[in-house]
Amino acid sequence: MKVLLVYFSFTGNTEKVAFSILENLQKNGVNCEVFKIEPVLKFKYIFWLFLSFIPSLPFPIKNLKLLKIDNYEAIILGTPKWTFNCPPVTYFIRFLKRVKFKSSIKIFFFLTYGGFGEDAYIKKLKRKFEKSGFTVYAVEKFRRSEIIKGAVGERIQKFCLKILTSINPSYPHISET
Repeated sequence: MKVLLVYFSFTGNTEKVAFSILENLQKNGVNCEVFKIEPVLKFKYIFWLFLSFIPSLPFPIKNLKLLKIDNYEAIILGTPKWTFNCPPVTYFIRFLKRVKFKSSIKIFFFLTYGGFGEDAYIKKLKRKFEKSGFTVYAVEKFRRSEIIKGAVGERIQKFCLKILTSINPSYPHISET
């Protein structure tokens, strides 16, 4: 089982959660590789905030051609919740739609957020995946204040358990992190 953990993080919160998930999965014997979404241009937060008001706007990212999606049986995507859209993440989802991949690839994603409206954002992101022909097997959300306090470990473990049992239904347990 080979899993790809993809994430975009502007402030570092999504990255913290992504690496906790990575550590947890690796402790449980999952071959997990990481791909950090990096836009082709660097902008200040205020510019990203402006772009996030444009629903479904993609923004190109680096090194996508290096990814061999067919090598993976599952993809875990980590994204921050921005206003209506996270353009680099939208670009990645569109890339997945265009690339030829195994139809059985499983999608999981998690969202980090600081404000409100995260449930509607999750529904919209899930629809983007489904319109692209994917099935989303599990979703989790993590509030910024809880990430900063280090109070998300148990929920990360539960999310990892969902991932582990989805990719291997006979998975017996999950190691403590």
